[in-house]
Amino acid sequence: MASQQALLGVYGHPDDEQGVSGLMAKYARAGAHVALVCCTRGEAGEIAPGVAATSANLGNVREDELRCAAEKIGIHNLYFLDYRDSGMMGTAENADPRNLWNANLFEVAEKVVRLVRRHKPQVILTFDPNGGYGHPDHIKAHQAATIAYFVAGDPRIYPEQLNEGLHAWTPSKLYWGAFPRGRFQKLAEMAQQMGVAVSVPMQEFLKRGIPDECVTTRIDVAEFVDLKMNALSCHASQLDPNNIWQKIPVEIRREVIKVEMLICAESRAAPNQGVESDLFEGIT
Repeated sequence: MASQQALLGVYGHPDDEQGVSGLMAKYARAGAHVALVCCTRGEAGEIAPGVAATSANLGNVREDELRCAAEKIGIHNLYFLDYRDSGMMGTAENADPRNLWNANLFEVAEKVVRLVRRHKPQVILTFDPNGGYGHPDHIKAHQAATIAYFVAGDPRIYPEQLNEGLHAWTPSKLYWGAFPRGRFQKLAEMAQQMGVAVSVPMQEFLKRGIPDECVTTRIDVAEFVDLKMNALSCHASQLDPNNIWQKIPVEIRREVIKVEMLICAESRAAPNQGVESDLFEGIT
């Protein structure tokens, strides 16, 4: 049995962890064992102006950026699954046979199961089925993490891992990141009031936000706002100053990130009444 609280995040790219950086820091500082799985190194992403990175070395740059962020957050167990960034559907990168989207799903799941059995998390964090906004790597990370949640406790699945000394482990809860519509509509309204144009991609993103009532879990991370922003600064290659988020005044950004919201998608723990404020609620 696990001797302490433990959680494992499964995401697609460097900076995906920022949606839960506050809660990861919060639990790490409370003594929880925190691990992070990053399936790719974000090689297909755009490079922010002024950053000394090229398409040839972007993966290495973003690995270093994530290691920087993880250290600030308090994540001492960081894993890369070594797949290439898949880019968006229909792009040249999406056809690359080395990428995550084209990888065998059960091969990816086997790697995640191995880490679940190694770290024994009661809680697994990942994306929703649409990957937040439809990115192929987010969707594949969601699929692999979901499979791992259901099969890691069954010794008949990937039995070679048990022969290597690992043991079957059954997580208690599976959480999806939540992109509540109300939060992003409020941000868009603030941006428009300041004369900042809301781009077409952002408008489409707003349409895909989930209804606010779907949020099951709200984690107060107000005391970690400075840390969150400091960790985000590590991802310099992705901080385009022309991005709508960067144009919003810092005091508004700080207010928005005080609470991290999730959906408890699956639970083997005691039933919860109302909105959760603790990921480990109901776990004995």
